[in-house]
Amino acid sequence: MSFDLSSPEFVANPYPTYKRLLKEAPIYWCEEREFYYVSHLTYVKALFLDPRASSDRVKPMVAGLSEAQRQAVEPLTSTLSKWLLFQDPPMHTPVRKLINQSLSSKVISAMETDIQLIVDELMDGLDGECDLIADLAYPLPAIVISHILGVPVEDRDQIKAWSRTIAQFLGSKTDLSLVAKAQQDILAAKDYFYTLLKQQRLSPKNNVMSQMILLQEQQPSFTDEHLIANCILLIFAGHETTTNLIGNAWLTLLRHPEQLAMLRANPELIGSAIEECLRFESPVQRMGRLLKEPIAVGDEILQPGRRALLLIGAANRDGALIDNPNTFDIQRPASRHLAFGHGTHFCSGAALARLEAKLALLTLCKQLKHSELVLDQPRWIYNLGMRAMEDFPLINTLGY
Repeated sequence: MSFDLSSPEFVANPYPTYKRLLKEAPIYWCEEREFYYVSHLTYVKALFLDPRASSDRVKPMVAGLSEAQRQAVEPLTSTLSKWLLFQDPPMHTPVRKLINQSLSSKVISAMETDIQLIVDELMDGLDGECDLIADLAYPLPAIVISHILGVPVEDRDQIKAWSRTIAQFLGSKTDLSLVAKAQQDILAAKDYFYTLLKQQRLSPKNNVMSQMILLQEQQPSFTDEHLIANCILLIFAGHETTTNLIGNAWLTLLRHPEQLAMLRANPELIGSAIEECLRFESPVQRMGRLLKEPIAVGDEILQPGRRALLLIGAANRDGALIDNPNTFDIQRPASRHLAFGHGTHFCSGAALARLEAKLALLTLCKQLKHSELVLDQPRWIYNLGMRAMEDFPLINTLGY
């Protein structure tokens, strides 16, 4: 029994493989890559919650490198090791609390009018031939997260380039050329944010970076290195996943015209529609965990020192979650999908992503009289961690 979870064919359509895994091998040990692939909903949730399954991404990343190679990539791994996403409590806790407060539902709700204005401006570029990714799904979250962090909007193209490099590096097999490019861009991003940090120390703003500066007074171990690293994380996570959510959601609706017609006729279904899009085409497809101790999962004992890849995209299509999991239905009752993770590392930006997607999709439904796919099949980016399109060419007619 074997499964290929890294081929271009798998990236283009992972769902037949997920279906087989769920049926035949909900915990699959891949000898070649030395990973456990975990697909069953119950097992994925259990490992998200188990403190013996560490979020540390750096140790397994450098495990196969020589000492000289480890030293060469130390600037990259040092930064990544400080990311909230790859940290466990207790260091994870105060930074997580700060970011949760900065991105709370109350704070995000107050931004709705401003975000709608951004969406309305971007809609002008969607008439006729367009690229939904370049013209809406990317710039919207990029502008919003730049505002939240205090990054000048005119720098967003540079931010995008850095983020794409990081996403490609984190979502691919280990490749020293990707490591070198990722390190180059991480160092450039650090220089950029250090300059911004100096400016905001002199002239504090009402944004997340200035709040992180205040946190340093209470948490001396939260150094400038930690602050800069997590600004890079927020820029990366704050728009890559939302870009994918908006793009994947519109693609899925166009592929299911009866569901799109239902949403247009019943805009009050937008909340359940977004949750179903998150479940059906999850922007993040997998998360890694490093096993610190033996962990019993189902009938298996997962061995320490190994990595488990939690297949979010598969768990969200597990029949244990909902009936008919491979059917797209925007009228489903709310499901406890795992698109934003689970437990300690549940995505802090979930409320923001949901709001941006809500405003983008409702505006598309309202203002597009017609929206036509140009390609028979999307050009999916080769990224094993994310479900992301390279572009999304459409032919639209405004004026619905």
